[in-house]
Amino acid sequence: MNALTYAAGLGLVALALAAIVVTPLFLAHARTAHDHGPTCWWCHPWLARRR
Repeated sequence: MNALTYAAGLGLVALALAAIVVTPLFLAHARTAHDHGPTCWWCHPWLARRR
């Protein structure tokens, strides 16, 4: 196995692990009861947080 194949496989494994970790967070956020308006930093990360 050459280095390029190893790096590609390692990248795919890292991507799969990240997807496994992040998916429940996205699902939990989408199922919350309150409305997600422009103050939601998760839905609108480009907008500044308002306190």
